[in-house]
Amino acid sequence: MTNHEFRAIRQRLGLTQAQLAAVLGYGLPLTVSTMERTTNPRPIPELLARLMRAYDEGYRPPDWPHKDHQ
Repeated sequence: MTNHEFRAIRQRLGLTQAQLAAVLGYGLPLTVSTMERTTNPRPIPELLARLMRAYDEGYRPPDWPHKDHQ
């Protein structure tokens, strides 16, 4: 998965970097930001790529952020 695909999925999900970081269990939104950079992005681990594709296809865990909390 490329950094562009990762960012596009996050945007389609309607999540901020901070919200996605929380869903993924990262302490800081900076982790998401480093994966989305256009220059020198952090590689997307394969398991994370699979999870992002599952989210993109409609999977939502019970603790998914609600639209009214944005």
